[in-house]
Amino acid sequence: MRFWLALGSNHQSKAHLDVACTMLATLGALELSSRFETTPRCGYGVNYCNMAVQLDAAISVDEMLSEIKRLEALAGRVKPSEIVPLDIDLIAWQDGQTIRFDPHRLPLALDVILPMQEIWPDVAVCAGRL
Repeated sequence: MRFWLALGSNHQSKAHLDVACTMLATLGALELSSRFETTPRCGYGVNYCNMAVQLDAAISVDEMLSEIKRLEALAGRVKPSEIVPLDIDLIAWQDGQTIRFDPHRLPLALDVILPMQEIWPDVAVCAGRL
């Protein structure tokens, strides 16, 4: 199955994103975007470092969601908090020819679209069709 993930951090970003990518790579083949610095969606606070990951892995969506929660917990993520060591969102997944988006992530935020377009140029078009 193919997964598209949005990763972000506003606390020790390089270290947390590096560890997350290393751990995700144990699940399958990765394609990584560049990292983008963005302002918080709420308009105040520490800037975020955002990136996108495409992961091809032999796991289910539920297993991917469990892995996301595990990685966030390992990084020390506490919700709610203005300090975010690691935030990982499952944006979309493909099983066979069907691509599905998490409806809770739509419309896609700019901090998701910018990095995602590097690894999936048609993401905005695909998401806009829903």
